[in-house]
Amino acid sequence: MLNIRIANPKDAEKIIAIKKDIVMTNDVLLRLPEDKQETVDEYRKKMQKKQDNGGLTLIIERKDEVIGFLSFSRSSYKRLYHTGSFGISVKPECSNLGAGTELLSYLIKWAKEQEGLEKINLDVFSNNKPAIHLYQKLGFEEEGKQVNQIKLKDGSYADILFMSLSL
Repeated sequence: MLNIRIANPKDAEKIIAIKKDIVMTNDVLLRLPEDKQETVDEYRKKMQKKQDNGGLTLIIERKDEVIGFLSFSRSSYKRLYHTGSFGISVKPECSNLGAGTELLSYLIKWAKEQEGLEKINLDVFSNNKPAIHLYQKLGFEEEGKQVNQIKLKDGSYADILFMSLSL
């Protein structure tokens, strides 16, 4: 059984561990293993800043083990405050358990209850087919892309796709 809850500062260490795991095993994030990685303290501060500005960080657990997270931020600019964007990560060995669907469904429901929030944005590498499928399944639509924006480990390129969901 999967359990979703709002993250607390103690979860920062587990979130950082998941991020490192994904960086080491997948080619779908901006950071590479040799890039500077966020510290636990830096992530805790970032979590607090997001929350203070109308954002949210979610944790998903299976049998009391954190297997993924979602981090949502609203812009601090008044002209953009009606929008927000998110990042989502699930441990590679826990993919296909429905964790991504659960996290994103929670976010959408929560977002619809937030005053003034009208649109959820995201960007995703074009080679991340499972994520794109998830986003489309939940109603997100492609708005644009940056062609050959990401150079992959094998020397090939991926586009960055911009997708959104109007609430």
